[in-house]
Amino acid sequence: MLINKDNLEKGEINSRVHKVRAVIQDGNGKIYVTNMDNSYNLPGGRVEAKEDGKMALVRELREELGILVFDKEIKYIGEFIFWHRGFPKDKDTVNRENKIDLFWLTNTKEVLEERVQLTNYEKHYHFHLMKCSIDEIDELLQSSSPNFYKRFTDVELSTLLEAFLKYKGEDNYVR
Repeated sequence: MLINKDNLEKGEINSRVHKVRAVIQDGNGKIYVTNMDNSYNLPGGRVEAKEDGKMALVRELREELGILVFDKEIKYIGEFIFWHRGFPKDKDTVNRENKIDLFWLTNTKEVLEERVQLTNYEKHYHFHLMKCSIDEIDELLQSSSPNFYKRFTDVELSTLLEAFLKYKGEDNYVR
């Protein structure tokens, strides 16, 4: 599914990234959300060379959440492609294609803080995890922030969350 709220043409895309994201719930049904300087998303990250989506997801969740994930717990929901105009990169901006493979962990998980291994990038942007209900995620999406990335992550988070709810048969959820 292509999400192109900035009305970009294919020829305008000059940067591409492949990422994975996962819907992970704790024992109380709350969803883990990452927060980097008030820019919110689902846990996950970039797919590195020689990795497929599941391999990248397992690695990212081990690093960011300190959890071990097994293949049988991972359900693939779908591929989402976001075209973003003016995405910040270094000291410039690019027209970015973020290809995101969305997964759902069918078993509940609890974060193991002592096992979390954040990158310097994540530390620089004050990465931390939050556990949120759907209503709390909506409040995060409606909040304002000077973080320039929030404009892009809000589109991604709301789209991925909506896809998850439809996948689970909760498509009567209204934003």
